Amino acid sequence: MIAVIGLLGATGLSVAGNAITGIAIPWLVLERTGSPGLAGLLAAAALGPLALSTLFGGALIDRWGRRRLSIVADILSALAVAALPILDSTIGLNTALIAVLVALGALFDGPGMAAREALRPDVARHANVPLERVNAWGEALEGLGNLVAPGLAALFIAIAGATNTLWVTVGMFFGAVLLTRLTVPRDVRHEAPDHYFRSVAEGFKFVWRQPVLRGAGLAAMLLILFIAPISIVLTAQAQSIGSPGLLGLVMTMFAVGGIVGAIVYGAIATKHRRRPVLLWGLVISGAGIMLFASGIPMAVLAALVGVAAAPINPITAVLIQERTPERLRGRVIGSISSLALVAGPIGVSLTGVLLEGAGAGLAFILMGAGCLLAALYSAVALKDIEPRTGLPGIDSSTNDESRTTKEPLTSK
Repeated sequence: MIAVIGLLGATGLSVAGNAITGIAIPWLVLERTGSPGLAGLLAAAALGPLALSTLFGGALIDRWGRRRLSIVADILSALAVAALPILDSTIGLNTALIAVLVALGALFDGPGMAAREALRPDVARHANVPLERVNAWGEALEGLGNLVAPGLAALFIAIAGATNTLWVTVGMFFGAVLLTRLTVPRDVRHEAPDHYFRSVAEGFKFVWRQPVLRGAGLAAMLLILFIAPISIVLTAQAQSIGSPGLLGLVMTMFAVGGIVGAIVYGAIATKHRRRPVLLWGLVISGAGIMLFASGIPMAVLAALVGVAAAPINPITAVLIQERTPERLRGRVIGSISSLALVAGPIGVSLTGVLLEGAGAGLAFILMGAGCLLAALYSAVALKDIEPRTGLPGIDSSTNDESRTTKEPLTSK
């Protein structure tokens, strides 16, 4: 059980670090330039490398080991973020330099996220905990990271400024490294015999040839296209009325709802069919975001959306883990994640331009409509997602690795 706690704790710290960075950097750019469009482009600078590194990092996960790559990625992310306040206090920061450092930090985040997700079946088996529960707990810890992040970001921005706030994220990344190093057992590395790029292609081809995995990737891509800009929209709205507290409150309620929803789903996941939970989660999330423009208190709507959306990622994660051979797990997770993340820069950039000429209300309506569109596509493409046995990765009847792929973990 210590391995599960350690992995999920590292996940929460890393997510919180990234979330604080995601708030502090747009605030820094808006503070210095007054341009929401430029802030959107800076966020896109982070999402573009994140998508590419997640795709190509999957093969490294399978070659080097999930635990090792998770540790290395968090160390490199910490160093990239630390460079921002260091350079600001020495040679000074301009927009181009911020963009380069943001892109460099994002380059390491993708493989780290994929490696931690790929470790979940390992620690679930090691601790004899149902895989559905580990994934739900993972979502709860990610929600906790996002819960802590807005409040900390708003507090430190008010006290020390956006640049110095980035030191908080450096500490969180190194905390994640320590937890992973001390608590997560070493996993078995699956050395790919092929050339590196052929290994990357093998994972992507596997996803594309499996209808359910392909559908999950494309549905996630559609959802991220519309949802990725939400922090930019909320930041612009909060700054336009001079209230960092509004941003912190709404983002906090998103996280509170997500934590509650993930805990509840973890308790009932094995008792309910996945497809209705997934589709209703998307529909309620879309309707709730559209209502942000209605005058209903945003904090209440944010909590509702958080609860409704909480099962979406655990369902997708278990589906991928069940239907993927262990030797391909890193590459498959990386491929599907990159399909989702590649849409992020497009959505963020377009939303930044939209905010230059229109208010946040229209942006909320468009984002909510995008969630409803993702629900419609999922209803068509994800019909066969209930637990099945005899699959190449996880036997869902036992939440354990199939006999053909089961290999022991070795503790450090």
